[in-house]
Amino acid sequence: MASCPSCDDIAEAESKRYPWAIARLRGGYVWLNPCQYYTGSVFFVARRCVAELHELPGDERQAHLMEMVEVAAAVQREFAARKMNYEALGNAVAHVHWWLTPRPHDDRRPHGPIWEDPDFLRNLWTGGARPAPDDGLALRRRILGALAVGGVGIEAELID
Repeated sequence: MASCPSCDDIAEAESKRYPWAIARLRGGYVWLNPCQYYTGSVFFVARRCVAELHELPGDERQAHLMEMVEVAAAVQREFAARKMNYEALGNAVAHVHWWLTPRPHDDRRPHGPIWEDPDFLRNLWTGGARPAPDDGLALRRRILGALAVGGVGIEAELID
């Protein structure tokens, strides 16, 4: 049976070897989206490997959803986003995770989803818009600071 990519990333994050990891919370993990076409984009990944949100036990689901909203609010404040996009599809990776995407005030496509922007897709598919290691580390630290300032309950910092 194939392993779950998100579970593999969680194991790497816990050993502080995952280059995008930021923090472990009660209900999930925060990490930088490697495609920073929208600066400040993060993933919030459930701690438990389930394909559907309703599969999380009630207390875990509640913690996950509340923290996801807190992470999004911290990112929106930190990056002065005009709008936050929240998306959880799971078609490619069947482990509940959210794309939390801050949409800037100068967004070239402010009314459509990111999936309709060919420039975003090109960067996503080709590995473009990836920050250099030092820039990625700076972004991760910036988001970690925003989480702390926002009062998000951080169980563990996952930045080396």
